[in-house]
Amino acid sequence: MKSYITLKERLISSTKFGLLLFIFTIIVSCTNQKEVVNQHEIISEPSIQLKIAVLEEINQYTAIENVLYVKTSLQELVEDEKLQFDGLIISKENFDEAAKMEYKNYFKNIQFPVFFLGAENILTSVFHEEELTLEDAKIGDWGPYASGFVSTEDGYTEWSLYLPNNPTPEDKNMNSLARICNVLQKYKEGRDT
Repeated sequence: MKSYITLKERLISSTKFGLLLFIFTIIVSCTNQKEVVNQHEIISEPSIQLKIAVLEEINQYTAIENVLYVKTSLQELVEDEKLQFDGLIISKENFDEAAKMEYKNYFKNIQFPVFFLGAENILTSVFHEEELTLEDAKIGDWGPYASGFVSTEDGYTEWSLYLPNNPTPEDKNMNSLARICNVLQKYKEGRDT
């Protein structure tokens, strides 16, 4: 008896291959820098001036020396390409808006790091991958509390900032913001050299 592959089997096989290739490409094209804090510690503040865009009210963010928070909107960032910041911070309350299709291209090509606070339940690639929705990107509570990325020539550089066990409110607020600021400082200093 002659064995042959039906058209349906061939389509299923090529679809599976395409999906695996897509996932492999995302994994290979990203550089991920994972930072885990094993204990409650005091994080040093940045030593250079940083200008950080935020979507929420500025008083929601803890004041940090050398950091200027600027309230903006995603619409303003998309419409005015001249707006330059050292980073962008988006809290969980704005994930639904940030995941809209109209902003995917912006995040796909973002030229400064963007961090998502409260991201332990999602993959942040949802913000730059057109095929993903917030529902698709849910992962449970095992992700980093703050997750960030920036577009590079080779894909994306990503950062994952985890909380210590039994985090305090200070770990989630001041320490997380200070850690993000330190990443932004290193990124800015690396670009200036």
